[in-house]
Amino acid sequence: MEILGDYRGFMSQVESLLAELSIDKDELTQCDTLAYEVNSNERYEEVKQKLVQSARVLSEREVNGRLVSILAVDPPLKTDRWIIPYIELLQPKPGREYDEGLDCAFFVTALPLTHFLEKHTDIAFDKKGLANKLNSYVEYVGDEVSFKLHDKHFGAVVELERHFD
Repeated sequence: MEILGDYRGFMSQVESLLAELSIDKDELTQCDTLAYEVNSNERYEEVKQKLVQSARVLSEREVNGRLVSILAVDPPLKTDRWIIPYIELLQPKPGREYDEGLDCAFFVTALPLTHFLEKHTDIAFDKKGLANKLNSYVEYVGDEVSFKLHDKHFGAVVELERHFD
């Protein structure tokens, strides 16, 4: 998918970071989502229109003052290790400037997230996402890339959001 740029190279960097942190690939069942952030609201609409040529919008909602869309990619994105079915498209947060590009990768943990965290107490995860009731997650930001871990794939999260709207 051309709009995302070198997503395979991005994923290679994420995988190197996971290995550096001693997170075994068997602890992750899926890389379900790549998050792509744009630098303006106008650009958000442009990118969304390009993405819908090969993806279906599953959800679009305002989160913390900005629009966030979850798109199912058809066919899914592929790397050597992962088949990635979703893209999260993010407007910039109000008052902040961003470079456009891939922001992070989301992985689904094989264990419930609380058990995964008990196993990896040595990793300094940002845990503010644990407050998210429908999609609890933790984040790790490296020098070049970041990733988030959750224990529900985005398809299930979108269904939960519909149920609770």
